Amino acid sequence: MFDLEPLAKMPQATPTTSVSRNRVCVVTGATRGIGRATALSLAKLGAQVVLVGRDSARMDEVRREAARTGNADVYSIRADFASLTSVRRAASEIAKRWPAIHVLINNAGTNAGRRQVSADGFELTFAVNHLAPFLLTTLLVPSLAAGAPSRIVNVTSVFAHLGEVEVKDIMFERRRYSSTRAYNQSKLSTAMFTIELADRLAGARIAVNCVSPGLVATDLMREHWWFQPRWLRSLWSTWLLSPENAAERVVQVATSEALDGVSGKCFAATLRPVSLPRRARDAAVRQALWDLSASLTNAESVSPALRASESREA
Repeated sequence: MFDLEPLAKMPQATPTTSVSRNRVCVVTGATRGIGRATALSLAKLGAQVVLVGRDSARMDEVRREAARTGNADVYSIRADFASLTSVRRAASEIAKRWPAIHVLINNAGTNAGRRQVSADGFELTFAVNHLAPFLLTTLLVPSLAAGAPSRIVNVTSVFAHLGEVEVKDIMFERRRYSSTRAYNQSKLSTAMFTIELADRLAGARIAVNCVSPGLVATDLMREHWWFQPRWLRSLWSTWLLSPENAAERVVQVATSEALDGVSGKCFAATLRPVSLPRRARDAAVRQALWDLSASLTNAESVSPALRASESREA
């Protein structure tokens, strides 16, 4: 059901890429786990890497580590994905400093152990994992269009297959809150966003795909009791994928020439697409989720490129 690969660390072939120092790659959640490993991998390939994160000190650490590879073209933009105002500010700064973007990797995420709300009053996991990347991406579409052919890569999860998007109670205001259900819903939303955005950007030379990297030993679950003991963390790392191994999969989809022109797909361990969650293929729910997301983020008029596909369908 999941297209779930073996959990052993699987070495990946180096992707054939055309990444060079004039290619701008934006990576969110770039200070921890998969995001950090992805940013460092892109830096080693010679890309200009824009780190997006909320911890300036951690971003400085990543920049210093990248510099040791010989690439000094690594920059940082501070953004708190629990605040849409912060996301807008970051998008504005990125667009101003890099008018043409070639790769946007939406990796930042959270999994709140209890129901919390964002600065805007939205359920935190949905706000950080879906609304923030939805807003950032739509605001950066003009820059991605300027850098076309360009790519958007959204990091989802195998748990998206267990998710259910309840558009009428997306914030768990009526349903009993469950951190697992909230996380699964947010990752299904990522898959839905990927398909819907790919459709809306058809013909714009901006490819949109998602990556389901497998079960990875990161500290995303740090709020949960079963992740906190040090001996359990060691156990997870012995049978889960490392962030570096997962990042290889993300970088492949972001850079491989084999995927030129491929859009609206999901990838896991290889460059062969895997099945998207069944619920993500429901066009009516995708449209409802898009409309709700646009309304909540005040991004109804996102860009000419996105509106163009709507006018073609009318």
